[in-house]
Parts: sequence; structure tokens; C-alpha cells
Amino acid sequence: MDEATRLRELVRYAVLDTPPEPNFDRITSIAAAVFDQPICTMAFADAERHWFKSRYGVTATEMPRQLSFCNCTIRGDDVFVVRDALADPRFIDAPVVVGPPHVRFYAGAPLIVPSGAPIGTLCVLGPEPSDFDAKQRRVLLDLAHTAVELLEARSRQMRLTERSVEIAHLAQHDPLTKLANRRLFSEHMEEAMSQVGDERQVAVLFIDLDRFKPVNDSLGHRAGDTLLQQVAERLLANLRSTDKVARIGGDEFAVIQLGPQARRHAADMAVRLITALSEPYQVEGRTVSISASIGIALIDQRQPWHDQIFRHADNALYQAKSRGGGTYCFYEAGSS
Repeated sequence: MDEATRLRELVRYAVLDTPPEPNFDRITSIAAAVFDQPICTMAFADAERHWFKSRYGVTATEMPRQLSFCNCTIRGDDVFVVRDALADPRFIDAPVVVGPPHVRFYAGAPLIVPSGAPIGTLCVLGPEPSDFDAKQRRVLLDLAHTAVELLEARSRQMRLTERSVEIAHLAQHDPLTKLANRRLFSEHMEEAMSQVGDERQVAVLFIDLDRFKPVNDSLGHRAGDTLLQQVAERLLANLRSTDKVARIGGDEFAVIQLGPQARRHAADMAVRLITALSEPYQVEGRTVSISASIGIALIDQRQPWHDQIFRHADNALYQAKSRGGGTYCFYEAGSS
């Protein structure tokens, strides 16, 4: 296998420079005891170094690949043995031979993943020359295979975790605009309500796009989707980091604002959003113009309920639409 492919396989396992893990540490501890050697490492080889995922009897965390025993190990599919490094011209000048830990004996098995890529080594080392018979070779290979199986299990668990995170995200976000969906928006509302106090109110803004349907009908759904994505970008660009925005369906969006002087701040936001959303869009090579209507409902500590807030905001939105769109209205008690 060529080096570029081998390195791609190594990267796929996302193991380099990760913290120690008990399963791998047990492998090196067992190998050192079984072969009665003071040093054992499980190393992964990137372009320049052998990095120790697990080590026993040594404090170093990596070593250069040049003049490395392990560099020879990953070039084969069997155990590589050096009985006496001082008698081997390939390693007589190696740093770990001429200096601490003064290695004389080495036996290493390649860590070969299912694709056939040798991405690392499991090796035992010692300061005295030693023989390594066929039975010991089989045991070291078996331990190396076990290490690969643990690596595969680790990789599967990582993929499952990533997939679970993706599924959880999809359950709470609109796949087209990447904004929160109605479900997550309701959770944001619960959180905002828990923070309402004498100086803090909640403002909910319902936003409906004016003249969106004609654009969608004339240019097609793909153009409509592109337009909705651009609307979402403009919403995000004009909100504070503490504001929560969601797509709640079709061409309808909603925003939660929390803070003092909610009425004034909600009105300022509504004006800002209407202005931003009314600027021309470039869709499918054409210039498209739409506008937005906004309905606003307020809630404070004296009204600690939220189950009707959406209906009130929707009622205010209806009032804004009935005035021709491109404007905003507040919900007023008795206006439903």
C-alpha cells in the first residue's frame, strides 16, 4: 500500500494525539509482562513520527520515524525482530540505542486494519539481547490483532456517537434553512419564560413573507428554497446573539426576544427585519423582491403563561397582513 493511502487510513481512525485509553493501556501492560520486557509501546505512524497511543516503561510520547525499529515493522505483515541492535548496522546508531533507554532487543507486530493498511505497531523492547521464538511471535501478533479490534470498536462507537448527534440535530432543526424548527422553538420559549422577571419580558415575533407564493409558483420550488435560505441568512444577520429564531413552517419564521423594554426593542427589531427582508434577492439568475409582515406578542411576569402566546402573535400577524403587508402589529387584548 502506498504511503498516501496508508496515511488516509490512519486519519480515518482519528486516533492521533488523543488521550490515553484503558483498553489500549491494558494491551501494552500485558505484552510487557508476557514477554518479560521493561518497555512496550503501541504506536501509530504518521508522516514524520511514531506517536505512542499507549506506552509502558517509557515516558516519551513519540519518536521520529527515521532510524526507527517501528518503521521497518510497518513495511511488513509479520513480526519484525532485532535480537541485538548493536550487532545490526541498520540500528547501531539509532538514538534509542546509543542513548536512553539503550535498546538492544526489539520485537514489533504491525497494526494492520481491515483495509490492509499498516497504520502502527505494537512492540516490546529491552536493554539486553534476546531471542524471540515462533510461539512468542504468534502471541505478539494476536495481541496486535486484539489492538486493531479495539481500534475498530472505538471507530464504530465514534461513528454511532456522531450519527446520534446528527439525528438529534435534525430532530430540532429545519433541514432547508438550518434554523431551529417549531419543536426547538418551543423549548427556547420555555427557557425564556423561566427567565422572565420585573425587568425582563419576552417578545415573540411571527414573520410571514409577503409575495413569496408568486415567486415560488413562477420560478419553481428550487428557487423558492433558495429564497428561503437567503431569508434565513438575513434573519440571522440582523438578530442579537441572545435572540432565538426558527422556521415554523412554509414561509413563516419566528423570533424570541428577552430583555427589558421589550415593546420598544421588539418594534425596533421588526423595523430592522422588514427593511432587511425587503431588499432585492438574486435567485436563479433573476432579481426577486418580497417583503415581510410581522406580528408581535409580549409576555411579562404578570402573565406567566405561554400556551397562547403563539396564537396571539399569529393574530397580530393577521392584522399586519390585513393592512397590506410590509409592516408590523402588536397583539392587543380583545383584538382576537
